[in-house]
Parts: sequence; structure tokens; C-alpha cells
Amino acid sequence: MPIETGSPSLSASRPNLGPNLGLESACLHQMMAWLSPSYPIGAFSYSHGLEYAMACGDLANGEDLQGWLCDLLRRGSGWNDAILLCHAYHAQDQIALSDLSELAQALCASSERHLESMAQGTAFAKVTQQVFALDMPPAPLPIAIGWAAQQQDLALSRLLPLYLHSFAANLISAAIRFMPLGQTDGQRLLASLFPLFDDVATQAQQAGLNDLGSSCFLADMAAMHHETMTTRIFRT
Repeated sequence: MPIETGSPSLSASRPNLGPNLGLESACLHQMMAWLSPSYPIGAFSYSHGLEYAMACGDLANGEDLQGWLCDLLRRGSGWNDAILLCHAYHAQDQIALSDLSELAQALCASSERHLESMAQGTAFAKVTQQVFALDMPPAPLPIAIGWAAQQQDLALSRLLPLYLHSFAANLISAAIRFMPLGQTDGQRLLASLFPLFDDVATQAQQAGLNDLGSSCFLADMAAMHHETMTTRIFRT
């Protein structure tokens, strides 16, 4: 089927956002695209260790999942990702970005966590470089998104809570497939976390690298145990 006259070219190295699309609106569209489940980084194939936690009974219902996610966001990988994204956003050059990338990888508590962050970050860098014509070296996901956001002059205060929203929404989607949690209840759970996304994002923007750290040991152990599960649906 031929493309209609006046349709934007799909071969352009950078999307033409059009003269009638305001800068703020364009930035919001861009953030939504990057953090959408449809952005081709394979987020749907990762459970962040949830698959094991559900299989062994550590997570049995929505209330358990809510507590698990709150801990990840305040004291675990969600918190660390938020800080790392902020520092990548403020990185002055590729050397600083490379140092942050190494630090982010060192904070991964298991090989699956490393795979999850690097595979998604590498895919994000590849797609974003091709679509938005950015200089994007492979990096862990929060580093890649922070660096891309800096180059596109996106507002960090807008992006960061949406990143945390996407992080939690992906895990809720994974949980819906296994535990007795319907899609409507999953959306209720996600909505209950909206204030937390904003709160954690605000704190992370004021945090330094010395504030990195995790006390979510069960989540880290779940990711480790997932590697040896006989039957696995998710990659992590």
C-alpha cells in the first residue's frame, strides 16, 4: 500500500516533529516513546527476579507485590537506577559516562541483573541512535536513558518519575501473568505508587553517588536463584 502524499518519511535519520508541535509537547512524546512497553528493548522478557519470588511463595498476592515494589523503589535497584540516571544526565563527557557505566554494572548483584540492565541499555542505545541521531554508546539502561535525555534537553524532573513508573509497571505486568492479580487490580496497584514515584525522583535528584546502595537482599537472592530454575518464562 503506497504511502499517502504528505506522510513523514520513515527513512529520515531524525524524526520530523513538525512546525505545529510545541517543544514541551514534543519532549513529552519523546519520553513516552522511550518508556513505552512498545520501545524495542525487550523489557517484557525480564521479571527482575519476580518469577522466582512468586514460584517459591515469597510473593503471593497484590499486597505482597506492593510492599516488594515499594522496597525496590526506596531501598533497592529502583533507587539506584534513579540516582545513576540523574548522574548520567549531568555527565560532562564520555569519560564520566564510562565511569558511571562501570559503577552501574558493579552494582548489579547477579549475572542476570547485569544481563537485564546491559541488554536493555544496549538495545535502547541502538534504537535511539538510529531514530534520534544521537551519539549513544552501549551502557546500562539508566545510564543510556540519562545520557540520551541530556542530549535531547529533556527535563529531568519530568523524565525521572516516568522512568520509575515504567520500571514498576513492567514488574506489575510480569506479576499479572503468574499471581492471582487481575489487570484492573494491577492498575490499582500502579496508581497507588504514583506519589512514591514523584517522592523517590525528587530525593534522587538531590542524592550523590555515596547514596547508592541496596538493602533488598531477598530481591537480589531471587535474581540469583532464578538462574537455576528448571522452568523459566522470563530471562531474569
